[in-house]
Amino acid sequence: MIDDKLKKYTYLSSDVPSTEELEKLREARERVLLVIKTRWVLLAVFLIYGLYAAFFYSLESISKLSSIHKAVPIIAFAVAIAYNGWYHYTYKWFSKIRHLNLIQLLFDLLFVTLIIHFSGGAVSWFWAMYFVLILEAAYLGENTYDAWVVGVAASLLYGALLTVEFYGIISPVEMPFENNALQHTFNYEMLKWAWVSVGCLLISGIGAYMTGRMRQQEEDLRKMIITDSLTGLYNRWYFYYRLNSELQRVKRYGKTFSLLVMDVDDFKKFNDTYGHQTGDLILQGIANVIKNNIRRDDAYPKYDIDIPCRVGGEELAIILPEASSAQGSAIAEKLRATIETNRGAIVAERIRRNIASCDFEGKNVTVSIGVASYPEHGMDADSIFRAADDAMYLAKRLGKNQVILADTGHKETACDNNTLSKNE
Repeated sequence: MIDDKLKKYTYLSSDVPSTEELEKLREARERVLLVIKTRWVLLAVFLIYGLYAAFFYSLESISKLSSIHKAVPIIAFAVAIAYNGWYHYTYKWFSKIRHLNLIQLLFDLLFVTLIIHFSGGAVSWFWAMYFVLILEAAYLGENTYDAWVVGVAASLLYGALLTVEFYGIISPVEMPFENNALQHTFNYEMLKWAWVSVGCLLISGIGAYMTGRMRQQEEDLRKMIITDSLTGLYNRWYFYYRLNSELQRVKRYGKTFSLLVMDVDDFKKFNDTYGHQTGDLILQGIANVIKNNIRRDDAYPKYDIDIPCRVGGEELAIILPEASSAQGSAIAEKLRATIETNRGAIVAERIRRNIASCDFEGKNVTVSIGVASYPEHGMDADSIFRAADDAMYLAKRLGKNQVILADTGHKETACDNNTLSKNE
């Protein structure tokens, strides 16, 4: 079960997130942690540079350094350390990572703008830190336009700072070794603002393009690794990975799930009679039937709720997660588990009937399906798969083209059609 403190502070999209949502959350948090560590490095660089600059300022311009020159860098550095320390400690408490990232990027933009003001305003060289934040947004952002949002915000903030300084609403802090008269020169300020704005927009475009290409390549590579090339279903490796992940999820949240294992009846005979190419077409046709009978979440980013996999030559499997709220009593829990088991059998029966009714180039194809559920038929991945697999082989021995529940030996093909229609 989730730690009490984590329960209190973790805000998820639902009480029981899917395995896919948990994976996306983990990936987002890994990116956030990398940026937090990068910020620690940048703070260390700022500290070293600050000490370096203070040494030379003390040698040449001690009379020009006011108390504000000395106090503001120390206060700003302390605030940045406190903020990044808090962020490092709390980032795991949140699931709305994109919103959290935008908030901290806005904080960083304001922080950099204040540094620019207190290091010379229009003549400060710290405006280049906007580029670092834009690249940070490109890496952190879940959408490619996040880099553009930060780039435009940086341009507007810098323009606003130059405006209020030029009209004397706030006075820019003069710095040694700089031509402070340029802070009140309109043409210079317009040229500087245009240069910073163009730079921010260019970096935004480059960051968004490179990050988009990188993530697309990562997604393409991921699909190649986890997808069976013939059927388009998930492969054997991904099946066991998701089976174990789903098992951990349901144990953590007190839920259940079903597993369907199916095998094409007389597939060897089809191959021997019609050739392997025809066998491949049959497998592709069955895969399409399965894809049309499973649940998907079409909201961005799209993903399969039910997980269809090819685990062997003609052996297929489907993981059916259950994500309803937990029940409060033993009787309700037992009823929920029974409903989940029946739902798995109903899905299996619907798939079996659709496959049997298909015409694969003039050839009728049937499948035998075994159904098992957690925790009724096993407490670990191996036992659940073995229970479903044994039920599938029992279906073959009892005449093929049918659905069998694990342990019970109950044949589901004889289910009342009205019952199936209601549950579908």
